[in-house]
Amino acid sequence: MITTTPVRDDIRAFAAAVRAHLDDLPSDDVDDLLDGLEADLSDQAAEAGDAFELPDATTYAEELRAAAGLPERSVRTGGKRTPVLQIVRDGWRETGSFVRRSPAGAWLLDLSTSLRPLWWVLRAVVLYLFIAPFLWSGYGWMTGPVAHLIGAVQFPGIVLMTALLLVSVQWGRGRWAPNAIVRGLRTTATVFALLLAPFTVAGLGSSLQNMVWASSNDSMAAPPSTPGLSVDGERIRNIYAFDADGNPIPAVQLFDQDGDPLTTVGRDGGTQRSDSYFSGGGGPVPVPYVIPGGTDAWNVFPLREIPAGEQTWDEAYDLRNATLLPFPFDRVQPLPSAAAPTASATPTAEPSPTAEPTPTTVPGTATP
Repeated sequence: MITTTPVRDDIRAFAAAVRAHLDDLPSDDVDDLLDGLEADLSDQAAEAGDAFELPDATTYAEELRAAAGLPERSVRTGGKRTPVLQIVRDGWRETGSFVRRSPAGAWLLDLSTSLRPLWWVLRAVVLYLFIAPFLWSGYGWMTGPVAHLIGAVQFPGIVLMTALLLVSVQWGRGRWAPNAIVRGLRTTATVFALLLAPFTVAGLGSSLQNMVWASSNDSMAAPPSTPGLSVDGERIRNIYAFDADGNPIPAVQLFDQDGDPLTTVGRDGGTQRSDSYFSGGGGPVPVPYVIPGGTDAWNVFPLREIPAGEQTWDEAYDLRNATLLPFPFDRVQPLPSAAAPTASATPTAEPSPTAEPTPTTVPGTATP
């Protein structure tokens, strides 16, 4: 006949507590570890009588783990999950302890500890470069991370950078984190900055490279074109023609190879009868020949001019005061007879608005 010892309530509660401390293990492993536990404890209680005492459930569960060669509990304790931050901290400390066992690892850890202030600054810079584009686009013609970094010495960038640097350094020193909310914000900002750091460095390098490339291209670019005719970058204001005998030609019409009027200066649009460059202080202001019923002729040389500083917005006044300036020479060296052009058949030019009868003028006299 088989007899069994009744299981006391405190033994049942103890077994349940031990099972709760082992709930991170597979159920089969837990069943193997706790097989016969209640019966064994009931037999021990019957033999010991009033002297029987139950051990601590947590300690007993850890001893069972060690005896079975199972890992220590790291996810659940007392039936509750361990906070993720605590797991990270514990893992970080264990990793540091492992690395510090070697001389090289200890030296590396000491060096990284001494460089912590640099990380505090880098954290502020990364957060600044993340926030700044949402507040302003750039500074002047510059854009991108380098522009915002340069803008950190100007308002309002200097305000934001100073605030982030101050908070980051104080957090690094263990200050300004009085409660769990602020500490959580500090941890979130640190992890966020750590993840963004490689992208920030890459963005700064790319932005700097683009700025250098753009600057070098600008320096090698061709100089801007000068409107009208120019020589070595200097605009030609007027042209004086001389015939083969060296005598001045009081009025001559010039055309290019396509039959288009050849002009040195010209109006900028509309009905303006002066050139904006010279009107703005570039010298005497040339004005065109006005042909009744035709288009203003800018290709009839020499052009009449208004002395610098005397022009007004009144076109009638401008034209009334326009004069032909004297030729630079009274006469020039005549061409040798061998170089004189010979008469030959030439194509007849098509009529153009400026190819109408040209007003006859003589140097030094005004033409209405």
